[in-house]
Amino acid sequence: MVKEDWQALLEAELTLDTGVYTKHALLLVRGQGARVWDAEGNEYIDCVGGYGVANLGHSNPEVVEAVKRQAETLLSMPQTLPTPMRGEFYRTLVSLLPPELNRVFPVNSGTEANEAALKFARAHTGRKKFVAAMRGFSGRTMGSLSVTWEPKYREPFLPLVEPVAFIPYNDVEALREAVDEETAAVILEPVQGEGGVRPATPEFLQAAREITRDKGALLILDEIQTGMGRTGKRFAFEHYGVVPDILTLAKAIGGGVPLGVAVMREEVAKSMPKAGTAPPSAATPWPWPPGWPPSATWSARGFGSGRRSSGPGLWNSSGKSPPPRSGRCGGWASWWAWSSRKRWPPTLSAWKRSTASSPCRRGPR
Repeated sequence: MVKEDWQALLEAELTLDTGVYTKHALLLVRGQGARVWDAEGNEYIDCVGGYGVANLGHSNPEVVEAVKRQAETLLSMPQTLPTPMRGEFYRTLVSLLPPELNRVFPVNSGTEANEAALKFARAHTGRKKFVAAMRGFSGRTMGSLSVTWEPKYREPFLPLVEPVAFIPYNDVEALREAVDEETAAVILEPVQGEGGVRPATPEFLQAAREITRDKGALLILDEIQTGMGRTGKRFAFEHYGVVPDILTLAKAIGGGVPLGVAVMREEVAKSMPKAGTAPPSAATPWPWPPGWPPSATWSARGFGSGRRSSGPGLWNSSGKSPPPRSGRCGGWASWWAWSSRKRWPPTLSAWKRSTASSPCRRGPR
């Protein structure tokens, strides 16, 4: 690609895009593992990782092979028609989870996984109210946005789904007061990632499990960021000794392919009316293998073994140490590392000064 071509293509993206995202003035053309290259040949360590999507790195050979193989075999098939790829994925996923979580609902993204969880909760309980945490982030579509705390995300789109009660994170008494006989579900992240990294205390998540069970409400745990080996175990809830009624996963579960799931108890799944919720393209068979390459890929990375490299604020291999300390990057990294030429990406002149030593910031879902 000659320089004139890439400059024209970069200009096309910058000018024809809606402008919803603030874009960096560089054109990334390829990636391998943890590194990416721009059109000028500059090499970068990619600490964005697709905002948590690229757990297996860019162009992972097993992921690439799985995508190619499936694209050549069967590219589209609705959920009404079973496929072996979907069955294999379901079977593998539930084998990694507690036996209570044995029903899988596929979607395309994290926000859709949370949308589905909220609908299943209402269908199962017959109730309307939700309880969520301040500074929590569940997504930007209308239902998920309703249980997302940040006012700047919510206010332009009011009215949203109601009623929703927001409580301080890790406040057991506030949670106890908020959950009542009208509550359909409590939705929480085991580790909050909006504007920092704040883990739940064991007391808080364990109380959430006890309170919801006593009140007849469901417990939804959002592991869209923390799932798939990010905290030293496959799923962060394993550190806390609780099992949710619904678990939502996305990002890393697809290995770079748009994929999300809501995994739930059988009795919750059976509460949804036929065709009560159905994202059509989520049934496409080809996303399933990429996020689930052969077991060698998983075992080589120690996923689920409890092993993790040591570092400030991280769980140790025993799983008995405290969760990451608030404000630490923990399982996430900073936005960008320097390039091989020690040049910061364009438009980021202030980034080095403002974020080089600050807590991580979370990207969109």
